[in-house]
Amino acid sequence: MRRQQERKFMPDAAKKVYLIHGWGANRHAFDDLMPRLPATWPVSAVDLPGHGDAPFAQPFDIEAAADGIAAQIDTSADILGWSLGGLVALYLAARHPDKVRSLCLTASFARLTAAEDYPEGLAAPALGKMVGAFRTDYAKHIKQFLQLQLLHTPDAAEIIGRILPDLARCGTPQALQEALDAAERADVRHLLDKIDVPVLLVFGGKDAITPPRMGEYLHRHLKGSRLVVMEKAAHAPFLSHAEVFAALYRDFVEGGLT
Repeated sequence: MRRQQERKFMPDAAKKVYLIHGWGANRHAFDDLMPRLPATWPVSAVDLPGHGDAPFAQPFDIEAAADGIAAQIDTSADILGWSLGGLVALYLAARHPDKVRSLCLTASFARLTAAEDYPEGLAAPALGKMVGAFRTDYAKHIKQFLQLQLLHTPDAAEIIGRILPDLARCGTPQALQEALDAAERADVRHLLDKIDVPVLLVFGGKDAITPPRMGEYLHRHLKGSRLVVMEKAAHAPFLSHAEVFAALYRDFVEGGLT
């Protein structure tokens, strides 16, 4: 049986599963995933600084965001991070290894932009074009983004109608800009060998924002990691393929950590 809607967001500190959203979104990005997770799981979806209902004290600091989540965790937790949230999760695991039991990184990255020693990254012009659209009309483009992610999902309209009103409550333009700037500067590659927990990597085969090559890089450098590419998914596999994703994550947490 699915978890009841009112049980979804649990802000107290004793929770064992934490979901961290991506840039420009908020905790409601997981509204369609959470009811599909086991009802016995204590789950908390958090807002990053300046996103959703979370206050913003500039500048946006990814390491500080990771530290803030770590402060909420009493015992080791299972962490799921999407896109920018995955980057936060990597910092969390590297800086607070006692707080992390496992990692699931979906459509995420060790570094976002390309470099001479990191061809897996995005070219700056491509990134700027994508983000520029969100700056001009956020509500319009977040809806288009969701429609694109759910293009082949039969109940796409129902899902979008359910999560869009809350998801569209984005942070201030300054907060979003600073979060993006921080993501563009971040490079966690030097910390990957410090992470020693089970890791599930889930990427979309049609993702142009964090293409599968970024997942392949993480897979090569995170010992003991498992990489799953959902060929027909794009940048939000947990939305477009929610049932498959939920089953995959459930099996990983309940059976893949031993």
